[in-house]
Amino acid sequence: MIRENSLFCKLIHIKTSSKALFESFMVGFRPHLQTCPFCGAAGSCKIHAYYDRSLVDFIDGAPVRHSLCILRLICTCGHTHAILPDFIIPYSGYGLFFILRVLAEYFLHLSTIEGLCRRFSITLSQLHRFLELFLVQKEEWLGALSSMEVSSLSFLKTLFSQPSYSDFASAFVRRFAKSFLQSHKNPASYCQQVFGP
Repeated sequence: MIRENSLFCKLIHIKTSSKALFESFMVGFRPHLQTCPFCGAAGSCKIHAYYDRSLVDFIDGAPVRHSLCILRLICTCGHTHAILPDFIIPYSGYGLFFILRVLAEYFLHLSTIEGLCRRFSITLSQLHRFLELFLVQKEEWLGALSSMEVSSLSFLKTLFSQPSYSDFASAFVRRFAKSFLQSHKNPASYCQQVFGP
């Protein structure tokens, strides 16, 4: 997969849906300018196929399921790559904004656990998966000692207030070979080192 930076702003400033952001990103995407993350060849990719992907977002106080048309490129080396902007979490049906919203409301104690699950139409086990993944990756990013000193809410606020979320997202991928809030490493035997502008 090719991860593309697109959130060159503070997350708190984003007032649109993941679907609208995705469609806006794809309008400006240029397949012929990509570098294959497997062989490293620049300009060797072309359009191969498309597939539908479901993504849950949170719009106007309610969960909304979007259908996205994901582009796959093929390189002359034979490897194919899905194009995913940094606000789409690989292998997850939930978008970055949705998960961060759930976590923010959880850490701010805005309602009971049951109320939170009802509001976001998620199960208690799904909420626990979001929390566990967030806490594990917070500790990976900060280190065990620093993670104990920084509250989860403070870390979340840091993510929201960074001048460019994409800087954090690309650094996380380079360091851990997976995207932030991605549940497992990519199955391919490479880690993308090059990100789009």
